[in-house]
Amino acid sequence: IACFSALAAHYCDKETSYELECKLAIAKIASMIALIYRYTTNQDFIQADSRLSYSKNFIHMMFDISSYKFTEVVAKALDIIFILHADHEQNASTATVRMTGSSGPNLFACLASGAATLWGPA
Repeated sequence: IACFSALAAHYCDKETSYELECKLAIAKIASMIALIYRYTTNQDFIQADSRLSYSKNFIHMMFDISSYKFTEVVAKALDIIFILHADHEQNASTATVRMTGSSGPNLFACLASGAATLWGPA
């Protein structure tokens, strides 16, 4: 929630198109998750590698795995998981993002509200 809120504050005055906000969000989410994971496991952060695909880069930043065969299999599985997750039905967080978005804030504020919805026990 804090990461999305910080991005919302950072981009609040910037003239960015919705398309650019979407690209920024997708690009930053993998880094945010990897950074949070590595911080909570007391490990140094690993910089992104622009030569890698999205999923391979996510694996690289999370675990720094150098086994090419393992990375290929897991990256393909992650690609499928990410696609299926993006195409899931309307749940509480999706509904919240859409409802918040209907009032016109920037995308990162909407994502912060959706992440907050996931905090509950249900």
